[in-house]
Amino acid sequence: MHWLYLHFPRLQLDQFEQLHPEQTAPTVVIDGTDNTVCQLSAAAITVGIKPGMGLAEVTAMHAQTWIIEYSANSESSQLEQLATTLYAIASDIVCVASNGIAINLSPLVRYYQGLDNFMALCERTLTAQRVHFHFGSGTTIEIARVLARSRVNRVESEPELANYDLKNCALQATELPAREIEQLNRIGIRTLGQLIALPLEEIGKRFSNHIITYLLAIKGVKQPPYSLFHPRKVFSQYLELPYAVESAPRLSRYIAVVLANNCEYLQKRNLATDTLQFELQQQEHDNLVFVVNAGTAHHHLSEWQLLVDLKLEQLKLDSPVTSLTLTCDQLVEFDPENLSLLQSTYSRLAENMLLGKLLARLGNDSVKTVQQINEHRQDYALQQTCPLLNSSASSETNGQQPAWLMVQPQPLTEQTQILYGPERVYTGWWDDHPVKRDYFLAVTGNGQRLWVYRDDQQHWYVHGYFG
Repeated sequence: MHWLYLHFPRLQLDQFEQLHPEQTAPTVVIDGTDNTVCQLSAAAITVGIKPGMGLAEVTAMHAQTWIIEYSANSESSQLEQLATTLYAIASDIVCVASNGIAINLSPLVRYYQGLDNFMALCERTLTAQRVHFHFGSGTTIEIARVLARSRVNRVESEPELANYDLKNCALQATELPAREIEQLNRIGIRTLGQLIALPLEEIGKRFSNHIITYLLAIKGVKQPPYSLFHPRKVFSQYLELPYAVESAPRLSRYIAVVLANNCEYLQKRNLATDTLQFELQQQEHDNLVFVVNAGTAHHHLSEWQLLVDLKLEQLKLDSPVTSLTLTCDQLVEFDPENLSLLQSTYSRLAENMLLGKLLARLGNDSVKTVQQINEHRQDYALQQTCPLLNSSASSETNGQQPAWLMVQPQPLTEQTQILYGPERVYTGWWDDHPVKRDYFLAVTGNGQRLWVYRDDQQHWYVHGYFG
C-alpha cells in the first residue's frame, strides 16, 4: 500500500485564529499536564517563545501573551470535521490520534490519473479550511507519519524512495516515548536510521517490546490494525471556546463556525433540516439545551444564522459557557422547488422563513397558525395549531365562502338582493352544537357582497364579507 499522512501541528490554535482574526498578540496553547507550550502563533515565535517552554517563562518573556489551555476533545472534533471534508475526495481514510489523518493513495492513482492531480486537490481543500499541515508518504502509516512530522512535505511516486528521507529523521519525530528517546540518545542513537540499523535482538535486551513493535511497522513488516473513517449519518460538532462566555449573544461568532460546517454538510448531500439543537456547557450549572426551528427545511447559512441570533437575544445563561455542541439529526431531502423563482413558490418560501423568525424570537409555544379542517360549520372550521406539526387535514373550502368571517354573526339590517343560494347546512346534532341554516350570497345597494344565512326560526344574519 501507499499511504499519505497529513499532520496538523496546531489545530486548536488554527481554530482560535479563525474565531479571532483581530487578535495580533502572541498566542500559545499550554498543555495542562506539565504547563508547557505545545502550540504557538507566528507572533509568539517572533518574541522568542519556543515549544516546550514553561508557563512562567512565557509570561516572563512577554506579559501580554494570550494563553489557551489545550483540549484534546476540541482537536478530535476538528479532526473529524476535516476527515469528513476529505471524505468527498478520498474514501480510505484513517484518523490517527487527535492531529493526524492517513489516506490510502493506492486506489486514487488511477482515479485521479496520477498522484499530482490528487495532491493538488487535497492541498487546495485543506487550504480552504485554513489549517496548517505537513505531509509525507510511505508504505505504512507509521513511515508516512514520521516523514510528515519531520515536515518532508513531499509525496514519492514510488513508496520505497521514502526510505532515504526516513533514515535521516530525528527520533523526536517518531511515536517513541520521551524517556526511551532519551535513553537512546545516551548511547548515541539520534536518528531513525541509526535505530533501524541495530539488530532487533540487541534492542529487545535493553528496551521494551514497544520499540520492537514500532520498528516492525517502520520497516513495513507488520502494520498495526487501523479502523477506516466513515462520516456520521447525522451532523454533530463539538466546539471548545477559547474562554468562558457570559452573554448569550456573544456566542454568535462561535456558533457561526459549526453552523457553516453544518450547512456545508447538508448541501454536499442534498439534504435540508428545519431543526437544530444546541447544547451549551456551563461552568457552574447543568448543560443548557435549546432548539432553533425554521418554518421550512433548508440549508441556507444566512437564514439559519439570523434565526440563531434571534434565539440568542432571548436566551438567558445561568453561568459562563465553556463549550458548545451542534446536533442536526432531523434530515430530509432538499426540495429544489425552493430555488424556483415562480411567484407562488417564492411567496410560500417567504412565509415559511418569516415563520421561522417568529419561532426563534417568541418561542414554539407562543406562535400559532390557523388551520382549516373538514367542517361544514364555519364557526368551527378554523382552529389554532402548532406550526411545527404537519397537518393531514384538508384545506379545501366548500361552496361559496368569503375570505372574511365574522367572529359572531350579526343580524342582517339592510336591504339586500340574493345572488346565489340557498346552500343548506344541517349538521352537528351529535356534539351539542347543532346547526340548521340556509346560506346565501347577497349584495347590498352599494355593491358589497355578503355571506348571509337564514336559521330555522326564519331570522337572517350576516356571517361574512367577500372581497
